[in-house]
Amino acid sequence: MNHENNRKTRKRQVHFINEDGMVACNPGDIEAANRAQDEGIATTNVSEVTCKKCIAILYKLLKEGKNP
Repeated sequence: MNHENNRKTRKRQVHFINEDGMVACNPGDIEAANRAQDEGIATTNVSEVTCKKCIAILYKLLKEGKNP
């Protein structure tokens, strides 16, 4: 199996960018937010998020009655 080819064809997860401009699943890492935005894998649209950690955080916020 060619691992390099596998990495190129693998679909990237889409992360949620919070109101502070940070990735929801890693809010302390400014570089993660910049990378996600530069690579086009960041969104503020909740329905487009595919990252399991971001989805869990969004679900928790919505359950608490907070607006993501």
